[in-house]
Amino acid sequence: MRLDQLSLDEMVQGLEVADDNWEILLRQPDAEEKWADAINRREHLNAFCRLAVKWPAIIFKYKKVKSFTKKNINSPLISIFSSGYEPFSAVLSADSHSDEDSFLSIEVKWGKQQIVELDNVTSISFKSDTVINIFYSYNEGDGVISSNDSWCFKPEEGAVLLTFVEGDCIGNDFESILSQAKSVASVVLLPL
Repeated sequence: MRLDQLSLDEMVQGLEVADDNWEILLRQPDAEEKWADAINRREHLNAFCRLAVKWPAIIFKYKKVKSFTKKNINSPLISIFSSGYEPFSAVLSADSHSDEDSFLSIEVKWGKQQIVELDNVTSISFKSDTVINIFYSYNEGDGVISSNDSWCFKPEEGAVLLTFVEGDCIGNDFESILSQAKSVASVVLLPL
């Protein structure tokens, strides 16, 4: 017998499940990995539900971007990190980490959508092999920045949808830009 995602989800939620399911899970050679995946899936679902309840306009755009997410074989590496964060200074001095800035390091996964929860004001920057266009959406409006720019995430401003687009951004229509892109990914910065 094999455990499916629904059974694992019920186990993560602590629902009454048959003891056989726990025995099956513990006998698997990759039990820890399956359990970690089930926890991550549940955390992502919980974050998505919080996003949907508080920011339905962002969810509408998030769902629109979902149909365009794709990955090119040679997509450039891109990551999001806290600007001003110096890993060595944080280790050497406890005073270097302020309450205003949280440490953040996320690898953007082309062809995927991610939701990242943040609880503090965080200045973020982008690191990429090449210049990438980033479309942003939040309560204050929409716009475009590049991977050379930075963003100051403020929880009181609400959730922010960052859509990463590899390729030429010619045209005014967001959907046509996404459909012509080589690779598309998105990250939602979600206030806790």
